[in-house]
Amino acid sequence: MTRNPPERFVLVLAGGRGERFWPWSTRERPKQLLPLAGGGRTLLAATLERARALVPASHVLVLTARDLVAAVRRECPPGVEVVGEPVARNTAAAIAAAAHRFGPAHAFAVMPADHLVEDTGAFRADLERAFAVAERDDVLVTFGIRPAGPDTNFGYVHAGERLADRLHRVDRFAEKPTPERAREYLAAGGWAWNSGIFVWRAGVFLAALEAARPALAGALAPLAGVAPAAFEAALAPAFAEAESISVDYAVLEHAPNAIVLEASFDWDDVGSWGAWARRQPHDAQGNVVVGNVVPIGCEECVLVGDGVTTTAALGLKRMIVVHADGETLVCPLEESDRVRQVSEAVRARRRS
Repeated sequence: MTRNPPERFVLVLAGGRGERFWPWSTRERPKQLLPLAGGGRTLLAATLERARALVPASHVLVLTARDLVAAVRRECPPGVEVVGEPVARNTAAAIAAAAHRFGPAHAFAVMPADHLVEDTGAFRADLERAFAVAERDDVLVTFGIRPAGPDTNFGYVHAGERLADRLHRVDRFAEKPTPERAREYLAAGGWAWNSGIFVWRAGVFLAALEAARPALAGALAPLAGVAPAAFEAALAPAFAEAESISVDYAVLEHAPNAIVLEASFDWDDVGSWGAWARRQPHDAQGNVVVGNVVPIGCEECVLVGDGVTTTAALGLKRMIVVHADGETLVCPLEESDRVRQVSEAVRARRRS
């Protein structure tokens, strides 16, 4: 007798307000809705393509902010379910809500909407392996990325006991380290960047949440068994009582059954103009030039125009110049991680 393959699901988290690409990105058009993936696709559209290689469109759930629902739906193929969260409650509540939506017996993957993965074949193979492990064992699978350097923008995960090729028990997690500590991690070995991509059975995750954060689990418990048509409405009272906390803090750092699979795929969280530029085509002078831009005597710059007005740059080296929606950013390439401060300062000035 042939058994039917288990039903699998994918949760795409698309509620972030990433503004590190200001003035391209705004609170109304955050990073996941920008054309930062290959071929001019948005990061969300590219994420959905990877999800649909694993499960049918009808098994993909996108959770986003309520005011972003219309924009997110425009990026989604038919069949994908888009649900607006009534208030932002971070990743633990969102994932728990999805676990109730999918049902305790089913395995699901969690994918942030704003990551860049180009080796989609390796990604699919690794996710298929993680699904098989999660369907067989009561474990929480996270993906570790081999560090390209002592980066301080990522959380880290340390591999413990080896279970199989590239698969280990998690020894411990560490939050974003200091530069000195990040260098120590790389020198010691066994450390990986924590990608924020996960696979587990819904019931296993909910049990881990109950053990580590019972109040949060209780707040989301009324979502169990809610009909799909009533799910979005049911989020309002549940999220009103839910704690705002990341899944790492709430669950993974306390779970004895967390395991890490070392990813074979390429990965980048595209966290800044500088990070994005590293993956783009460069001209003979090392510049990344997008839109209606005239570079003269520039070297190793990121130059982005709006495609309407002309942006000209003269004699610059390792600078970022971005003009979009009537606003302009100019900063050294080395300062691209601080662009969020600019968007926050601009908002504060408009409120005053």
